[in-house]
Amino acid sequence: MTTNDVVIVGGGPAGSSVALHLVRDCRVDPKSITVLDSARFPRDKPCAGAVSSWGIEALRSLSVEVKVPRIPMRGLRILSDGGVGSTKAALGIVIRRDAFDTALLRTAQSDGVAVREGEGLVSLERDGRTFRVTTTKGEIRAKHVLACDGAGSKTRKVLLLREPARKGHLYVTDTELVAGDSGPRSELCDFDLDVCAHGLEGYYWDFPTPDPTGQNTDLVASPQYVSRGIYHANLSPNASVKSELFRCLLDRGVAPEAVRLKPFPTRPFVPETVLEHDGVLFVGEAAGIDRTTGEGIAQSIVMGGIAARTVARALRVGRQEPGHYGHAVRTSRVGRHLLQSAWLAGRVYGVPGASYRHFLCTSEAARRAGAAWYAGERLAATTKARLALSLGFEGIRAALL
Repeated sequence: MTTNDVVIVGGGPAGSSVALHLVRDCRVDPKSITVLDSARFPRDKPCAGAVSSWGIEALRSLSVEVKVPRIPMRGLRILSDGGVGSTKAALGIVIRRDAFDTALLRTAQSDGVAVREGEGLVSLERDGRTFRVTTTKGEIRAKHVLACDGAGSKTRKVLLLREPARKGHLYVTDTELVAGDSGPRSELCDFDLDVCAHGLEGYYWDFPTPDPTGQNTDLVASPQYVSRGIYHANLSPNASVKSELFRCLLDRGVAPEAVRLKPFPTRPFVPETVLEHDGVLFVGEAAGIDRTTGEGIAQSIVMGGIAARTVARALRVGRQEPGHYGHAVRTSRVGRHLLQSAWLAGRVYGVPGASYRHFLCTSEAARRAGAAWYAGERLAATTKARLALSLGFEGIRAALL
């Protein structure tokens, strides 16, 4: 049995962020930190790969620069009811998750953090003031355990934690650019909300993406490929997610039978989300992600900083205060953002959200505010008031029609 101050379960962006924040921001001895992951990196990770400016800035604050192939997101287009609303804004970047996750984990490893790949969690038991962590290769004694193991969190399963809300459903695929990809060709991200008229609670997307074959290793290149997919927030069950995706692909001249679909779930962050349990802290998608967008890379990186500071403080004073981490997350900007998203998803998606979607498609101010909110920026009270007033008028217009 080995002994560590900190064991991090999961080596994705959340786990790497915790490790990097502990070492570079909180000055915790890297030799006292171990990251476990059942996979070996690089590993395949189905995902659209959008990382907002929020996450990039959080990494930059740790002197970590993204040095993997990427495509800048220079704005967005909202497609709804036959209309297209386009807004230029610096949203962040699109990366390939296998390369991005590996680079972050290797950075933490080069800082001296122990990384144990191909070693999954088997069981987790509280033993007095420490934890007994049983893995597929042995046992580790740890003062603190952080669950950063994603939507399928093994940590949650061994602790017998129930899900606080339905998981979202996604399918993703990659293709070359086609003639109608004017948005991705201009490094804009397309969000097609017309799927909501067919009962889905989400959107279809077309994002510019780096070469999925890995042959083009230029750090920044012009778009040649598109990440295409569909997101269903699953506020209520719907069996037509894949058929809706096929319809959207056919509309764009992409043959569904010619693509390889990758399904994956997402856990939403909701008011009932469990952020800590008997001293175990949940970070990133193991806690929950943005329910409106279905995204969580940047949020995981930011939340990793909060978790690291919580653990570093506990190491200094010799104890961890129950509830401290959960309160810190919920009252932080990322926590408030995620709770706002949980509220917003139920109003924008599905048939009842038609006025919201029309407003977003037709209002430049609404799209610009949405872009800023996506990037983690604070919206001024006056901006929120103007949007609420405009949306109220939109609701009246819809009712009259």
